[in-house]
Amino acid sequence: MGAVFTPAGEVGSHIAEFVLPRVVANTVWLTVSVALTTLLLGAAAAWLTATCEFPGRRWLGWALLLPLAMPGYVIAFALTGIFEYGAPLSSYLRESLAIELPRFSAGVASTICLSLTLYPYVYLLARQAFLTQGIRSLEVAQSLGMTRRRGFFRVALPMARPWLAAGVALVCMETLADFGTVKVFNFDTFTTAS
Repeated sequence: MGAVFTPAGEVGSHIAEFVLPRVVANTVWLTVSVALTTLLLGAAAAWLTATCEFPGRRWLGWALLLPLAMPGYVIAFALTGIFEYGAPLSSYLRESLAIELPRFSAGVASTICLSLTLYPYVYLLARQAFLTQGIRSLEVAQSLGMTRRRGFFRVALPMARPWLAAGVALVCMETLADFGTVKVFNFDTFTTAS
């Protein structure tokens, strides 16, 4: 038990100097970027399916939850297979249409993949918030002279903040615990650093 509180010597100083700053920076960057991206994706999708009328809205309301059924590392493998340089889609676009697919850094690729996997946490809670309180409040705001856009930002969104915060907290927890996605893209975070 006493070994926990004693300095680790050269190994500990090496980790503190070379590994820890990079891993902390990567983990914080990934968590913040995934949280912001899922907040935007989830809240926008929730607002559209909860308050707007369009064909297929009921179907889309459930279909937007499907990424929860797929682990992030599976989507990471799929995206890597689709967009890598020698993949059939990439080769076809390059040879036939002279289109070069963009190359993403490991951090951006991890952010995209985790955001596409985790946005349903925010979507599910935000949709419930907009269904229960956003519509009525928006109608009252419109009766007081606010436009639909201003009513969203001044009334519906502030009322949904606790729901959005809970969804983002779940996303942050899942991002911090993710091992497979960041390992596929070779992006060192606390879960993969060695």
